[in-house]
Amino acid sequence: MQQLSALDNLMIEGELPNLPLHMSAVIIYDTGGKRGTDRLRDEIEARLAVLADRHFPILRCRVERLPLHLDRAYWVEDEQFSINRHLTHVALPKRRDWAALYRLFGEFHARPLDTNRPLWESMFVEGLDNLDGVPRGAAATFIKIHHSVFDGKGALRLFNSLHNTEPGGPMLAAAPGEAEDPSDDFTAPSLLQKYGRAWWHNVERPFDLAGTLLKLAPQLFKRDDGEGIAVPDCYFNRDVAADRVVGHLRMDMPTLRKLEKKHRCTINDIAMCVIGGALRGFLLEASELPADSLCALMPISIRGGDENGSLGNRVSVARVPLGTDVTDARERLRKIHAQARRGRKDSGSSNSQAMLELLDEIHPALIIWLGEWLISSGRINDLAPSVNTVVTNVPGPQQPLYLGDAPQIDYLGFGPLAPNSGLFHTVSSTPEQVNISFLSTAELVGDGAAYREWLAASWEEFRSA
Repeated sequence: MQQLSALDNLMIEGELPNLPLHMSAVIIYDTGGKRGTDRLRDEIEARLAVLADRHFPILRCRVERLPLHLDRAYWVEDEQFSINRHLTHVALPKRRDWAALYRLFGEFHARPLDTNRPLWESMFVEGLDNLDGVPRGAAATFIKIHHSVFDGKGALRLFNSLHNTEPGGPMLAAAPGEAEDPSDDFTAPSLLQKYGRAWWHNVERPFDLAGTLLKLAPQLFKRDDGEGIAVPDCYFNRDVAADRVVGHLRMDMPTLRKLEKKHRCTINDIAMCVIGGALRGFLLEASELPADSLCALMPISIRGGDENGSLGNRVSVARVPLGTDVTDARERLRKIHAQARRGRKDSGSSNSQAMLELLDEIHPALIIWLGEWLISSGRINDLAPSVNTVVTNVPGPQQPLYLGDAPQIDYLGFGPLAPNSGLFHTVSSTPEQVNISFLSTAELVGDGAAYREWLAASWEEFRSA
């Protein structure tokens, strides 16, 4: 039996209208022509089937819930599973440029996954004929998977497992340690097991909760986070509509490596600095820039080395001011670097682990009831914002990847929006470049063109500085 953790269960049961909790990616390939495109489509479908059958059995599993949220749900194998129900194939609409790809992917990401089936989908898109920086006739695969299945690090591992490291080579999923244990048991629990475990969990939770609260008490009763981080109310802290608008900025890796060495920082620090500059310009132009710096939520993986193949989420978070109150890009970078380094250091602390334990020990029905009450009563809109945007870093492979004979030439990642938080950034990479991808809604960023321009202007300003 595989029971969801409290955090993963909350992502399933607490999913709200207009706020599906899945991650997604655009992976682009150079097919070499029509014949290569057909081969690539067949190869992707065959490899996804192999992943589901042999290496990632979670791709065949659905969620089995308990009534009244008596206990956390279970992963169980879907007896009706068919790979064809999770795959679609389309041609990119004319003009077949980046704007068309953004629109198509925005529609794909906006559609919630059916929680009565395995929680993933893939779409093959051919005819990428007019994308700047992409060979004519390229093809892409769109993939989305629910956040309850994997965190960002786990999802990237799944996506990379489709590929090989040399043309025509074996799929990475077949390499030792690259896939989850195929012997994992996803058998549905019997009624006795399911309700017996629920009874026992409800007996032991109060005792475990008391112990964890004592451990956390000094942290929970602090008046602030110890760093004096103020989070202003921002243009992006609004109700989130159902549509999705996406875009991205491409930064070349050789330039980033030089800047990383020159400024003694990380590439993620540079990306956050670029985002801070773009938000400053975008909000200044709209007369919406707060006096205090906007604050980003930075998810940080806390997986141990022996947890790389595990399901679900093992993450902590840090809050990092983005320096939107700072005009000079170098000064903005200095502040971001210091705060991000402190956040990464604190993410592995015992308090971070204990907060996950605390969530695990609160009855799931109570957490879900509280969320539903906040939404239905409108009280969620009265809460002060805890962050203004999310910036997550999902480093890609350091070596070139291929799907069969087709080289992967680009990778864009996207995450979910949250209540009253309508802007999400993902920093992803290939050996040649780093991408800053963003996800929002038309109400907040229009068609995304203006925000893309501000990202490009901020990157150029940083390079010049």
